[in-house]
Amino acid sequence: MFPPICLGCERLLRHDDALALCSRCHPLQARLPDSVAEANGIRALWSYDGPLSRAVVRLKFSGALALAGPLGRLLVADPGVLDGCDRVVSVPLHWRRRLVRGFDQSEELSRWAVRHARQTLRSRAPVLARRVLARSRATRPQTQLDAPARAANVEGAFFVRRPEQVRGRRVLLIDDVTTTGATAQACMHALREAGVASVTALALLRAL
Repeated sequence: MFPPICLGCERLLRHDDALALCSRCHPLQARLPDSVAEANGIRALWSYDGPLSRAVVRLKFSGALALAGPLGRLLVADPGVLDGCDRVVSVPLHWRRRLVRGFDQSEELSRWAVRHARQTLRSRAPVLARRVLARSRATRPQTQLDAPARAANVEGAFFVRRPEQVRGRRVLLIDDVTTTGATAQACMHALREAGVASVTALALLRAL
C-alpha cells in the first residue's frame, strides 16, 4: 500500500535502495569520509546537504511524518551500527516545542530505526527506551549560536527521568542532525550521571 519513494524527489523507487534515493538524487548526497564521520564523540555518515537535508527539514518543519520511516531505517543501514548497545534513547525536544510541532523528530527516527532492527536482527535488536531523557529548560535554537555558545546553551539542560530503564545498560543516543556535538554531549553526560554502562551517539546528518 505504501511503495518506496525517493526521499529527494518523491518519485517511485524501482528497487529497494537502503539510501531511499533514486538514481538522479543519489549522486547529490555526500557521504562523509571516515575522518569526519566520527567526530566530537558522535557518528554521522551523511552530510547535512542535498536531498537528505531537505527531507529532514520537511519532516521537522512541515510535519512530513511519512519520511521518518525511510530516514530512521537509513540511520541503521550500515552493518554493525547497533553492535554493543541494548537500549536506544533519543535526544528530546522541550515539551513546549514538542507540543507546537506535534511530535519529536528524533524520537520518530529512533522508533523506526529500532523497528527496522527488529526485522533484521530479531532477538539481538536493542530496546527503544522512550522519553527517558528530558529537557529541564527550554534552550535557544542551536543554529543561532557559535560553538562556545552552543555548549553553554545546553549545559545542564538535560536529565534522566527514568533512570531504571538505562542504569547498567549500553545506550545508543540518536539525534537527527549534529554540528558541534554540544547537545549530544550534554545528553551523554546526563546518561552517565544516571549510571549507564556505556553511551555512544549516532546522528543521521552532520552539518559542517
